[in-house]
Amino acid sequence: MSDDIESISRYIEELESEAEEIEALAEEYFSNVERHVIRSSSPRAGGGTEYEWSTLDDSTKSLQRELRREYEQWYNKSIPLITEYLSSRYSDFTSQQDLINRTINLLRDPDDGIEAAFRYFIDRFDVQRNILNAVPARVEAEKLSVRRRLSKRIGRDEIQRSRELLDNGFIRASGVVAAVALERHLLTMCENSNEVTEFNTNHGISRLSQTLYEADEIDKTTWHDLKAPASIRETCAHPEEPNEAAVRRLIEESEEFIRELRI
Repeated sequence: MSDDIESISRYIEELESEAEEIEALAEEYFSNVERHVIRSSSPRAGGGTEYEWSTLDDSTKSLQRELRREYEQWYNKSIPLITEYLSSRYSDFTSQQDLINRTINLLRDPDDGIEAAFRYFIDRFDVQRNILNAVPARVEAEKLSVRRRLSKRIGRDEIQRSRELLDNGFIRASGVVAAVALERHLLTMCENSNEVTEFNTNHGISRLSQTLYEADEIDKTTWHDLKAPASIRETCAHPEEPNEAAVRRLIEESEEFIRELRI
C-alpha cells in the first residue's frame, strides 16, 4: 500500500475515533431528553396517547449544543474525502446530514419515543461512517488500476521499440528492450499481488517468474513458458551476438504475455 493510502487510512481512523465519541455523546444526550403527555384518550374511545418533547434543562441543552458542534466538525472533515475519492456516494453521504440534525434538534415525532430517536440517529450516522470507511479501498483500487494501465502502455511501447531495433539490425539491443518490458510487467504483477511478500526490483525474468509461481500468481505452465524468454535474455548479456530468431521469439512471447490480462 502506498504512503498516500496509509495517510488517508490513518486520517479516517482518527475520524472513526471521533465518531465513536460522538455516538457516546449522543447516547448521553438522548438519555437526558424527556417527553410529556399532551393528550390521552381511553382505548375504548379509539384514541391513543400524544406526546411532545419537554423543554430541555440547561445540562441537556449543553449536551445538545456539544453534539451539534462535534458532529458538524466531523462532517466537515469527512466531506472532502467523499468528494475527492468516492464521489459516487456523495449524495448518499450528504443526504444523511439534515436527517441527523433534525433528530438532534428533536424535530422528529415524539410519539415514536426517545429510544427510537436515538436509534434513528445511530442508523443515519452509520450510513455516513460506512461510506467514509470505504474510501481507502477505493483509493487503493484506483491506484492499482492506474498502475496496470501504465504498465501495459509502457510494455507495448517498449515492444514496439524492440521491433524497430531488430528491423534495423540491432539484435542485442532489441532483445534487451523486449526483456526489460517483460521484466517491468512481472514487477508490476509482484507489486499488485497480496501474496508476494518479498521481491527485488533488480531481479530478472527467471527470479520474478519463480516468485510469482511460488505465490500462486501464475501456474506451472506459465512459469515454464517464461523460462525460454529468460534464457534468451541471458544470451543478450553475453559477448557473442544473440540469434536473431531467438530474439524475435523473445519479442513475440513478451508481447503475448503483456497483452494477456494478468494484472
